[in-house]
Amino acid sequence: MKADKNLKSIRPTRAFLGLIACLMLVSLIFPLIEQHYLHQLEISYFYFGLVFLAGLALFDIGLSWISLPDIGLKRIHETNISLNVTQTVTLILTNQSTKKWTIEVVDILPEICHQLTPLTSFDLAAQSEQKLSYQFNAVKRGAYQIPASLLRCLSRFGFWQVCWQRNQLTELNVFPNFSAIADLAGLNGSLNLTQAGLKVFNKRGSGMDFNQLRDYREGDSIRQIDWAATSRFNKPISREYQEEKNQNITVLLDCGKRMKVQDDELSYFDHALNALILLSYTVLKSGDQLSFMSFGEQTRWLGKVKGGKNVGQVLNHFFDLYPDAGASDYLATAQTLMKNQHKRSLTLLVTCLRDEDFADLLEACKLLQQKHLVAVVSITEPVYENMRQAEVVSFEQALAYSSASLLEHKIKKRLALLQHQGVICFQVKTHELTAKVINTYLSVKKSGLL
Repeated sequence: MKADKNLKSIRPTRAFLGLIACLMLVSLIFPLIEQHYLHQLEISYFYFGLVFLAGLALFDIGLSWISLPDIGLKRIHETNISLNVTQTVTLILTNQSTKKWTIEVVDILPEICHQLTPLTSFDLAAQSEQKLSYQFNAVKRGAYQIPASLLRCLSRFGFWQVCWQRNQLTELNVFPNFSAIADLAGLNGSLNLTQAGLKVFNKRGSGMDFNQLRDYREGDSIRQIDWAATSRFNKPISREYQEEKNQNITVLLDCGKRMKVQDDELSYFDHALNALILLSYTVLKSGDQLSFMSFGEQTRWLGKVKGGKNVGQVLNHFFDLYPDAGASDYLATAQTLMKNQHKRSLTLLVTCLRDEDFADLLEACKLLQQKHLVAVVSITEPVYENMRQAEVVSFEQALAYSSASLLEHKIKKRLALLQHQGVICFQVKTHELTAKVINTYLSVKKSGLL
């Protein structure tokens, strides 16, 4: 037996079970007819046939135990796939023996994969190769493996169905499905920074990088005219500017227990991760430098990523990240970031806030503001709105309504305090999260606050 093959089970075929059932039926009526209708020689033939059949079945099972079919298997599929997107796997089976085999094959898929199309039995001729395909989808992000395949075939004499495992390990990385989450309808690049809590002051200079000289166009300001070039070319020449690059953006993603709450098919954390990875795409394509940090019971840090071609580096670092069961420590996170990020940056913290979180968060923001421009994005929990909209017909419902209103009022009051401290701060529903964080980045960039 080859090292990559393991015998899993041997079970009788339906035909063999049918034969055994017939023999059992005959054995029940045999004593009634043997004395009147059968000669001694015929009786001897019958018992000899039973012994021969039993011996042949045992010999057949022994052959199956000792020698497995010489069948090669190769699995072909995409290593990096998207969540909840149908994928195709191709299996290539090669019969290296001189015997035809009737085979059934199935892959041992991880639990997060749902096979969509069954594999049927087929004949594999001697010294031949055959391809077959099936489809599946993955319902959870992360790094997984397809370790082996199970092959079932008939034994040499057809009494048994032999199941053996063909070991072949292939990797399977399940990433978020960005075709489903990249709704760009709300990305207009504008955010009212004053409403978000930030006082916008007039910045020095243009806040833009020089790009090139070009002919004067109607509508260009007098400041844009390059008088030296105008004199040299004897026609109006304007300077063209572009937005500043090489700015620093730092993302802080909460991985605490609050982010495990489910919202439709995705958790708060999945919504936030999807939004922030799309933000990283925007940041890197804009020529800015990105740092990414998750915090909770464990911390992941990815610093100083730059260049649009490195978007995959962010994705590969966080695609298998999930929230834990612990409470998040905002102050400890701020202290860690101050050690890791030395340059001024837009520090964007995405979390789900409740009233008891703000004392810790307030101190964390004060620490971060010593060096960075801080933005806090809190995911709105729908439970408050649901309670407020529910019909109140009992004392218990009135109590729940009042409690929800009180908690919601406290959160808004605390957010206003953060805004008064100079933090860009707002609450947002999960389906608006992507547009909100990207618009925050674009608005801050345009305003020249970094």
